[in-house]
Amino acid sequence: MGVDGISIIILLIVAIFKTSFAEEILFRGFIAKQLINKIGFNAGNLIQAIIFGFIHLLLFWALTKTTIIFLLLSFLFSFIAGWTIGYIKEKYANGSIIPGWIAHATGNILSYFIIAFII
Repeated sequence: MGVDGISIIILLIVAIFKTSFAEEILFRGFIAKQLINKIGFNAGNLIQAIIFGFIHLLLFWALTKTTIIFLLLSFLFSFIAGWTIGYIKEKYANGSIIPGWIAHATGNILSYFIIAFII
């Protein structure tokens, strides 16, 4: 895929809204909120981060059939990002998903641009 205006616009829409916004609503806006309300912040945030990491591991495995090291790193990175975004949402953002959405979108934009235009 070449670098053109339409490709960049589509990439941005997908990275910002289709994945980042949807995942923040699901993982931090719904799953984390429910778990934290039921079992407390530490356990709830940990579980949502594990789920977030595992979903990303499965996604990368299905799309790439790559090495176990890459899959473990994708889980670890996603887990840490999910836990950190959940922490920021609860401890600094008064329950808002907006800071996490911005961080998530930034990461997705960088990743998508690398995949689409560099690799």
